[in-house]
Amino acid sequence: MRNKRTFSAILGPALALMVITGYLGHTGCSPQAGPPEKIAIGTNLNEMVGLLFIAEKQGFYQAQGLEAVIKEYQTGLAPLKDLEEGRLDLASCAEFALAGEVLAGRAEKLRCLAVIAAGEVDFLIARRDRGITRPEDLRAKTVGVPRKTSAEFFLAGFLTLNNIALGDVTVVDVRPGEMADALAGGKVDAVLVWAPVTDGIIKKLGNNAVVWPAQGGQNVYRLLVTREEVIRTRGAVLERLLRALDRAADFLERQPEAGKGIIAQRLQVSTADLQSGKAPINYEPFLDQGLLLAMEDQARWLIKNRLTDKSQVPNFLNYIHAEPLSHVDPKAVRLVLPGKEAAK
Repeated sequence: MRNKRTFSAILGPALALMVITGYLGHTGCSPQAGPPEKIAIGTNLNEMVGLLFIAEKQGFYQAQGLEAVIKEYQTGLAPLKDLEEGRLDLASCAEFALAGEVLAGRAEKLRCLAVIAAGEVDFLIARRDRGITRPEDLRAKTVGVPRKTSAEFFLAGFLTLNNIALGDVTVVDVRPGEMADALAGGKVDAVLVWAPVTDGIIKKLGNNAVVWPAQGGQNVYRLLVTREEVIRTRGAVLERLLRALDRAADFLERQPEAGKGIIAQRLQVSTADLQSGKAPINYEPFLDQGLLLAMEDQARWLIKNRLTDKSQVPNFLNYIHAEPLSHVDPKAVRLVLPGKEAAK
């Protein structure tokens, strides 16, 4: 929904009011009567949730009659668990977290409303003074990752691409906030985690840091997930939230420097750090087949490595609720849905 909207400066007051009213109605931005509705969103802080920050800073939630309360976590799995237990209305997480919860049997009431960003933000950082200058030097080394997150999955892929067996390294659980100290203090030889956590680690190690992109060209998808109960009781609110995020994506497309500045400020990093050495991130609310393929790939990995007691890959389409997004922008839903063709 990236249509350009312009107004003539010569319109008379009455005609201008008619045009503006029609514009607001068309974009779903008509003022809401009464106090704003609160909606609690849980997420860990990283570049991929940038649309949440832009919508907050630019007043797009308020324009939709919403008061979005963003609660911060260290990983994407933590807010997903709070969502399951009813302490949040929505959670933002990587697709790996949702796939894991589905396989664990804890996601029967969870539904993905949209992807809000896709891209490559995970990096492997190693200590040069531990004799690591090439990926193959990781053999017999200790690597820290936040276990049960997409970082663990991408570590396995990174090792495989470099002909290293997972058993050739020692993998330990390290929380993102503890990684810089763990690596600088020598408790681990390398870590794999996402930006902007990586920026602080690299700065702390300085010239001792060896850095590699860790995703091998495979996107990570940042999801917006809710519960069936919220869909049933607050469906209109969810649609208005997606409209606010769609406006945020439009703002970022039209004013990229201003949008990046908002994201950098919220993450407390410089805009240079935000973009340094990273692949572009696609910021937009959407749903497509790539998401399903990624989740199926991750499910197969979890099954193969006996990290679940399930033996079959689930039908992840059952955990997607596309209706609100289709009302906001039908072209953003690029899934093959039952009884329908994928949007062209």
